[in-house]
Amino acid sequence: MSSIKGLEDWILDKGFPDEKRNVEVSIHPKYIDIKTIYNISPKERKAKVAEDRKQKIEKIIKLNLFTSYEVSGSPGKPSGLKAKIPFLLLSKLNKIQSIAYFSINKVDKAKRRKIKSSHEYYCVKMTVVVEVEKQKKGKQTIEDRMVLIKAKSFDDAYKKMEKVKNKKAEPYLNIHGELVRWRIESLDDCFVTDINTPEDLNNPEGVEVYSKLKGRRLTEERVWNGKV
Repeated sequence: MSSIKGLEDWILDKGFPDEKRNVEVSIHPKYIDIKTIYNISPKERKAKVAEDRKQKIEKIIKLNLFTSYEVSGSPGKPSGLKAKIPFLLLSKLNKIQSIAYFSINKVDKAKRRKIKSSHEYYCVKMTVVVEVEKQKKGKQTIEDRMVLIKAKSFDDAYKKMEKVKNKKAEPYLNIHGELVRWRIESLDDCFVTDINTPEDLNNPEGVEVYSKLKGRRLTEERVWNGKV
């Protein structure tokens, strides 16, 4: 049973027999193969997606694994299943091809482990200004800087950068003997990344460290015809 994702988060009462134990789960069916709906209209696609999900849910129900169940979503647009399954049958869910994933909501005679607050890698976007002593004319150089930092939350990431930003503004002499400092003027944005460990940076596909959505005017050359 250890191969079931999420089960490690529960401490089972060893005095209670597994054959009497039930598990409440949320089941999410796999999304339709996008290639099968390329050549139909958007309206037809929506109906096809709903029908495909409905059929997959019905097939899962017909396996007779559950002691009780409830279909999530609406009758016309089902989204998944909330079901109760005997503990000893739980591993069978791993083998059902039409299931994308399932999560464990409750286990009879078991306590959920207390999860220690975990750290994640955040990208903090900031504005850095390059200040030259007594400079009053000309253009001042400004840098858009993005820094990865390990933190518990967005607030924690900002607080950590606040603590160190003055240290990063230590002045130095330029080639003209003038004092220069790179000062963090503002912390502008924060983005939680998909990086969990430093090893993730070795991903050959790269790792997204920052994202911000913007809009732009559609022109003829920017129109996508839906073909891959």
